[in-house]
Amino acid sequence: MKKIATIIAISLLAFSCVEDDTSSNNLCQKPVGLEIYGLTNTTVTLNWQSPVETSSFDIMYGSFGFALGEGIAATSTQSSYNLSGLTPLTHYEYYVNLSCDESNNFSDWAGPFDFTTLDSNPFCEDPTDFQIRNSNNAIGSDFIDLIWANVDNDGSQLQYGLQGFALGNGTIQSEGDNINNGFGTVENLDSSTVYDFYVRNNCQENGFSAWIGPVTATTTQ
Repeated sequence: MKKIATIIAISLLAFSCVEDDTSSNNLCQKPVGLEIYGLTNTTVTLNWQSPVETSSFDIMYGSFGFALGEGIAATSTQSSYNLSGLTPLTHYEYYVNLSCDESNNFSDWAGPFDFTTLDSNPFCEDPTDFQIRNSNNAIGSDFIDLIWANVDNDGSQLQYGLQGFALGNGTIQSEGDNINNGFGTVENLDSSTVYDFYVRNNCQENGFSAWIGPVTATTTQ
């Protein structure tokens, strides 16, 4: 009889421990309702809800299928986070967890939530009429002048490199650096060399337009 009573007591103690562990874990529930909004070709806002009181969230994002721990890490004090510098037409996903203020524990990761960036930006118009400036002096041995229309109020960027370079791997030149109101000069080029040029508008908080191009030109000897 004593043996049976001892077994019952141990069982009740074990059950009590499980209940306590579950209750402790529930105090640090993971975020819910993962979503996105404001998606463009290079930007997106991540959004979620917190089921418990917290002062910080950890975010991890990357190309679709990345392994947790190998993505790009970020933190936020709010239940949202703005991502920028993304690649157009690319499949991404993200996870988020939270820090429980009362227990100083971290929740499990919530996610993944996946999305694909757009080809263009519905909030930022593309430049138009991108071309070599119509002038006898537009191309030299180490420079090329370019022009375009439909410039955003916040200016434009040029990206250039050797003919056939992949977008994202070129040199970027921004407004104010020999670029002004639809006119740009790219300098310090090699002579007798073929280059590709692209242009996009910079709409600040609304991200960037798509890259327009390429315009191809060869420097003189």
